[in-house]
Amino acid sequence: MAFFLLAIAFLYVGRKVGWALSRGVLYTAPVVAALSACVVWGVIVALVVHGLIDWQQPGLIVRLVMGYALGAYVSIPNFGLFNEATIPDHAGPRHALVSAVPFALYAVTLIVAGSLLRSH
Repeated sequence: MAFFLLAIAFLYVGRKVGWALSRGVLYTAPVVAALSACVVWGVIVALVVHGLIDWQQPGLIVRLVMGYALGAYVSIPNFGLFNEATIPDHAGPRHALVSAVPFALYAVTLIVAGSLLRSH
């Protein structure tokens, strides 16, 4: 039960921080700064999810849904922030970058963290 409540709290805080990051940096900063922030966001989300799962040891279904899937949702900082149909063509590449890079780094970081944990 604690894992579930902590995951919900992480979801709420993570969405708010992701949206603030999107508005404040990811769409306004130069591409290199935005890309760096995307990398950091994806890695941080993965490490939080991995740490929470490692600490609480939830069952498989809860781990998959309230851990990995919830983390994947939070890792996309601009998810639900904009109506996709309202994004101008010239902003499409930046929007795709902000959506894809953090999620990709989230997935890679989880795989690496899991591999390192199993090897010890």
